[in-house]
Amino acid sequence: MDNYSEILEKEKKLTKKENLVEDTITTDKLTKHQIISKMYEGLVKEIEALKSELFRDLSVTNASKERAEKISKIAFTLQTVLDMEKGQDIAANLNWLYRYIRFMSKRITDNECMNTVQPAYKIAVQLKESWDAMPEKYKN
Repeated sequence: MDNYSEILEKEKKLTKKENLVEDTITTDKLTKHQIISKMYEGLVKEIEALKSELFRDLSVTNASKERAEKISKIAFTLQTVLDMEKGQDIAANLNWLYRYIRFMSKRITDNECMNTVQPAYKIAVQLKESWDAMPEKYKN
């Protein structure tokens, strides 16, 4: 019965991913602003899940290392969409924040160090809240 639960959970995740891909690529339902918002949402959720895993196990496990890699990939993707010329100081500061989140992920995977998780989580939450609070006239 446990195996069935795992399969059902995986199918739900795949369905969510398929819907997101369809919304963003196939039918252009999401704006650029909404896509970034979903990435921030995913970043916060993944770091929350990482924190839960670390506190539950009180150590770094293979599952938490995989989650840290996923967090790093999200942060890297956010880094790649920065326009350093137009964004100037804001883009440079965002770049440093994303680098810190990636640093946290690297510390988890390479050194099994959990000290940077909470600061990275606070950064991710602040980025998401700031992005969502953006005035409507600046959203695409």
